[in-house]
Amino acid sequence: MRAWRAGPTFRRLWLASTSANIGDGIGKTALPLLVASISRDPIVVASLSAFASLPGLVFTLPFGALIDRLDRRTLLVVAHTARGVLLGLLALAVFTGHLHVALLYGLAFVLGTAETLADGTAETFVPSLVENEHLEDANGALYATSVTSNEFVGPPLGGLLFAALPGLPFLVNALSFLGSTALIWALPGRPARHSSPRESWWRGVVEGLKWLWSHALLRSVALLMALTTLLDAAVFALFVLFATALPGVGPVGYGLLLTAGAVGHILGSLLSPYVSRRFGAGRTVLGSVFVLGLVYLGLSVLHAPPLLAALLVLDGLNLGLSGVVRVALRQRLVPPELRGRVGGAYRFMVAGAAPLGAFLGGVLGQTLGLRETFAVAGGLALVAAVLFVGRVNNRAVARAQEWVDAQTRLSSLSRE
Repeated sequence: MRAWRAGPTFRRLWLASTSANIGDGIGKTALPLLVASISRDPIVVASLSAFASLPGLVFTLPFGALIDRLDRRTLLVVAHTARGVLLGLLALAVFTGHLHVALLYGLAFVLGTAETLADGTAETFVPSLVENEHLEDANGALYATSVTSNEFVGPPLGGLLFAALPGLPFLVNALSFLGSTALIWALPGRPARHSSPRESWWRGVVEGLKWLWSHALLRSVALLMALTTLLDAAVFALFVLFATALPGVGPVGYGLLLTAGAVGHILGSLLSPYVSRRFGAGRTVLGSVFVLGLVYLGLSVLHAPPLLAALLVLDGLNLGLSGVVRVALRQRLVPPELRGRVGGAYRFMVAGAAPLGAFLGGVLGQTLGLRETFAVAGGLALVAAVLFVGRVNNRAVARAQEWVDAQTRLSSLSRE
């Protein structure tokens, strides 16, 4: 792969990222299976996803400021070591039978906190390890291995290990993070720009939020994606209960169903440039919400595992297509000096909907039933897509791009 040209220092980060993402994928399957083995209550099961995603709401903004002030290698070592130690303790608790739902909630929150810190740090670490001409290769390699490890390799492996011995996936998970820590420790330290003690990180946070909210198109995209994130969290917080109750699925089949979604995700990422050129960024983003509604409605009526797997491939394909297009849209429309802060504000708005969606899914699942909850989510996604037709479309994207081009010309003239 061309990313190997980026040098031995980056290769260590790449291998560390691969190891950590395999651990994430194992936990993505094993933790829901573990809580479902303790309770079949939809609220109890969905709350695990809520606690795991809550740090994205609470810590995304302050961690962004922290990453700009401290040594990034140290932050990655702390995040991965914490996850390795905690998962080792969880494996011990499972093996000895000292397990409680409250323990899993607390663990999910702390693991989510460490993951939020690690993801934000790794994104800013790459430019300090790689020459400019290799940035595309390096980021592409990290993204590809992240999807493959986190969604393709890890989930079925987690299901297989859980079926063999419930504590085994968490032991392997712990070792994957500790191995990642060892690789990161060998990297050179790369502190970011140290801010003046008088410089308020909160001012930068507010500036990013204000800029995003003042931009009509990106504000609409953020609100639309926050709503779909809420619905997605509600659906997939309950999916473990739904899937494992089907005949012949079980832990291994559940992991394979998640893997089907990963296959679609990779295909969508590869096809996204063609689809965006063919249909336009605005139409692609809005169309993804229509497809999402159809996927949820399909989950509410389909029973056969092969059909569900095909539906999850479509879901992953849709997610891969729209995700790449949305990131590129922000990169084109946000000024370079504001991309970090605006990106943090965007992730805060979108990720903040996930814990609320998971809790909502639990309540609806217990009140209405699993399939009924999927149907409600599908209907709401279709309604949201209709409501945002006038705000997220190709004309809005063209107007926003024209404004950016005009600002660029004015800036060039002022420099002359």
